[in-house]
Amino acid sequence: MLAVYSKIIVLCGLLHNTCGDNISGELIPQDAPSNLTLLEIRSRQVLIEWDPVDPESLRGKFKGYLVRTWNDAGSQVYAFPPEVTRANVEFFPFSKNFITVSARNEKYVGPPSEAISFDAPQIAPNHPFTVNVFTLSSASVFIQWSKPTEPNGILLGYKIYTKEINESVPYAKMKEVVHLVNDSDKLQAKLTGLDEGMTYRIGISAVNCAGESNVAEAEVTMESHTSAPPFVPRFIYKINYTTPNRDEVCYKSTTTPIPVEEEKDKDEEEFDYYDYLIASDKKPKTTEASKTTTVPQTEYNKRCIVNCMVLWVPDVKNNPGEHFYVKYKIKGEKEYRVTDPEMSEDYIILQNFDACKNYEIILTAVDGEHSTESGILLTPTKVF
Repeated sequence: MLAVYSKIIVLCGLLHNTCGDNISGELIPQDAPSNLTLLEIRSRQVLIEWDPVDPESLRGKFKGYLVRTWNDAGSQVYAFPPEVTRANVEFFPFSKNFITVSARNEKYVGPPSEAISFDAPQIAPNHPFTVNVFTLSSASVFIQWSKPTEPNGILLGYKIYTKEINESVPYAKMKEVVHLVNDSDKLQAKLTGLDEGMTYRIGISAVNCAGESNVAEAEVTMESHTSAPPFVPRFIYKINYTTPNRDEVCYKSTTTPIPVEEEKDKDEEEFDYYDYLIASDKKPKTTEASKTTTVPQTEYNKRCIVNCMVLWVPDVKNNPGEHFYVKYKIKGEKEYRVTDPEMSEDYIILQNFDACKNYEIILTAVDGEHSTESGILLTPTKVF
């Protein structure tokens, strides 16, 4: 592990302060290293090289070099011994990076070299740090998680792993089911088809254009459930709901140097972005407006006709219900349009939604024979 020096040492050199009495008689080094060059980008590191300084310019005992890397959000400093003029240092992913190198003696840090800069590539994100699992019934659960603190690129969504824990079966041989969430802003999901009395390990990983994070895990045991009237449900909606074109997001032209591929362990599974696309190719369930014929692309339709996502937010502190459906109508109409019950997901897409008109939306939570309606939510008019 490369040593990281404190900011106090760096600032002393940069500001040419004495940092105490100069008992040793050393002075600030005169020369900056020259020809700082970026050679390779590997994983999360860059390989750099520079020409050594003239020993006569050090004006003290040569202690080595300090390499500084930074972007608009932070910086790092690495120390290397005198004989090192080629080194790997970590970069800040998915941002413009800058690097300088300075020589130092026992007392002072010399002037920095000319800075080099490069557009750092994306790398896999870190995992979500919080995962909470709540039972909705004896066969379904509701999961909430947090965004990764280091997305390290453009987040595409999340993978949910579900594995049944069975003491009679070795963990490595247990069947694992993968559920994909193709929306980086969606931090919840519903899973169904679980077995009463069984314990499950549920894991969440984040996915960006560069790969997949480690998995954060939680366990839940499916208890028996007696149906009861749900508490008043909540929901949110997104008008003009779309998912990004992943090819356009991930493969747009860039000035980033082409990373040098590292040798991969043969046992290591390589992340394949197109595998993710294929596995994710599941069209979201839609509703009524949903079932109408294709709307001609008139000027009005281009400005007003969109998709609207209605996302159920279960009351997990009380009885939330097991599933839901939506009633909606244009303000002033007499009859509500009613969607089919949504049994497996926590959202419904209303297609051919007229954003240029006000809608009244009601979500109904259902638990067995019991149901409870939300209040009426009136959507504003929007023009796109």
